[in-house]
Amino acid sequence: MRTVLAACVALGIAGFAEGLPVRAQVVIQTPPVAAPPPPGVTVETPYWRLHHPDEEWRARQEFRDRQYAREEWLRDHCVRDWSGEAYCRR
Repeated sequence: MRTVLAACVALGIAGFAEGLPVRAQVVIQTPPVAAPPPPGVTVETPYWRLHHPDEEWRARQEFRDRQYAREEWLRDHCVRDWSGEAYCRR
């Protein structure tokens, strides 16, 4: 009899709890990373120009010579902006 009574009480509590609204406040914190800005937000100064303000950045297509095609040079002198366009400095 106790087992049946305990089962009825458990089912009643489970049925009652099922109808209650559940609310939770969740905060997700991540370390700051360079991410594209949300739609509609304009970034005035690209992040890579902040570290090299005196450099002249030009489109990657302007550097067509063989000396600029080396992987080491590209890695040291070129970056991509939020839209994927590549820019290089001499």
